[in-house]
Amino acid sequence: MIQFNIHRFGKLARWSLTTDKAFYLRSFLQVFAMMTLVFLFFTTRFINVGNADGDDKTHLMCAVMLIVMLFFTIVFGPSMMFTSMKGKHNDQTLLSLPASNFEKYLMRYSTWILMFPLYLVAFFFADAIQYLVNMLIGTDHVMFVTTRIIQLLNENAHTDSEMVNSMVVTCIWTHSWYALGSTFFRSHKFAWALSTVILIVLTMIQFWLIPTGDWGIADKQTPMSTIVLTDAIYGVLTLFNFWLSYKLFCRTQVIGKFVNI
Repeated sequence: MIQFNIHRFGKLARWSLTTDKAFYLRSFLQVFAMMTLVFLFFTTRFINVGNADGDDKTHLMCAVMLIVMLFFTIVFGPSMMFTSMKGKHNDQTLLSLPASNFEKYLMRYSTWILMFPLYLVAFFFADAIQYLVNMLIGTDHVMFVTTRIIQLLNENAHTDSEMVNSMVVTCIWTHSWYALGSTFFRSHKFAWALSTVILIVLTMIQFWLIPTGDWGIADKQTPMSTIVLTDAIYGVLTLFNFWLSYKLFCRTQVIGKFVNI
């Protein structure tokens, strides 16, 4: 039976934030430093990727890199559930906390949700720095990467809705897969890598068993019933992955096993 108390969860959240503040700060600084260096590398003309009309391509590359990074943060996010926990001592402390298993699971799952706004803040700081640096050194084409991202999103605003919907459903399923892998494997450092390897193997098997032409890829020729059925299957598998991930978390014990079964 799932038990949830908002006041107890609030205390758990405060404990978790206090315990993991060094992890969050380190992650923020790493992303901030990486983005700043990348933005300056491209926009200050260290490499020549501009076009005749200006340096729009440099900002486009920065925009695409940011979107890809945020996309991977969402998809791979659950694999960071236990990254901040080091050693059996932290595992034992988590198990002994006066909170229900569901509250503990929800708090650990929320790690990536807390990381997402930190990454956005790091991006805005890095974007402001590259803008100021380019303005001070007299770069011809001074522009915020944020502006280029907005332009890029507007340019792709009319993408086929069925295809976007199918992509979102697939990403959510992949997200749930990494949530399952994070609680299945006991190695907090390599859970994401092991989950990725298994996912690649399963994908190769699927390609081998099902011809590419028979895949329910959403396009204008795909019947709506096929799209709905495919999305429904992925939705059920997503719920199953989260359910199994939670059940495995409830079985967690601090013992020397490779997997949590």
